Amino acid sequence: MAKGKKTKPGETPWHVPMDKRTFETFREIRAYDVRNLQWHEPSAFNGDVSVVRYLVTIEEVVEAPEVIHARLQKLWDACDNHHNWAPLRVAAARHGYTMKGEPGTARRK
Repeated sequence: MAKGKKTKPGETPWHVPMDKRTFETFREIRAYDVRNLQWHEPSAFNGDVSVVRYLVTIEEVVEAPEVIHARLQKLWDACDNHHNWAPLRVAAARHGYTMKGEPGTARRK
């Protein structure tokens, strides 16, 4: 048997500690992500036994438009991939913002 990090009884090395299960992300949670989280029956697979139920809540963090605009501009200024320019402009328009300057200016400094 291979030696590795010791785990506490009832814990597996790939489990996230309880204090880290609430987090913020900039990633939009889409239907695919929700389907992957939804298990309708308990299971046991590859040594992972899932019998405890969890309630998962996905909530948008509402922020001032200026905060979103600043993030968009920062992405624009750092963007040197022309494939992202149109999507960035679309996202900016969705949030009532127009990009300033040329893309990738922060990378050229």
